[in-house]
Amino acid sequence: MKTLKITAVVSLLALFSVGQTNAQNSYEKGMKGALEQLFSAEGGKENWQNAANKFERIANVEKDKWQPSYYAALAYAWMATKEETLTLQDEKMNRARKFVEAGLAVSPDNVELITMQGYTDMLSIAFDPGTRGQTLSTRVFQTFGKAIQMDPANPRARLFMAQMQDGTENFFGQSNEASCQTLAKAVENYGRQKDNGDFSPTWGQGAAEQMLKNCQKAASGEGN
Repeated sequence: MKTLKITAVVSLLALFSVGQTNAQNSYEKGMKGALEQLFSAEGGKENWQNAANKFERIANVEKDKWQPSYYAALAYAWMATKEETLTLQDEKMNRARKFVEAGLAVSPDNVELITMQGYTDMLSIAFDPGTRGQTLSTRVFQTFGKAIQMDPANPRARLFMAQMQDGTENFFGQSNEASCQTLAKAVENYGRQKDNGDFSPTWGQGAAEQMLKNCQKAASGEGN
């Protein structure tokens, strides 16, 4: 009888383990497929919308994971850049912000999600700079500053901070020294970035490297 009880417990543990493995495999498969669609070379609203839908479905199942909500937010932010009216852009940005909030509910004080908060505000400024620049810029600088303070090695926080600095420098006709320095640090951080295998963000390196080249050319006068 004792042997039968032990066997039953072992069988239950084995079934539980198999169930966990299958769930994990399903999560990994779903995330990989959605990420491939999000970062597809074709890009575009349709691909990004399909990817966002997949991330949302995953987030609804994997309620302890922040990454699906993060990438859903990114997909909607990118979709907004393809819209032609401010109303449609704002609709997409509102969706992006909701996913950021959902991610933060799972993982408070997550530097990637905080950086994404700043990114969505930064894009909102770009869509309507005349109205929003003065009211949102300070908040965006503070958000990226907070992210950098939390994790000085985070490359995306540096990259987006540099974009804000560049916009300010251009607006006031200032030297681009500050943005170049921040971009150089972002590229350095990208070079040290590791893929932890948990679907944490690693994107943006190519953009940072190209922006640094452009910044250095402008600083040397080659861009004139």
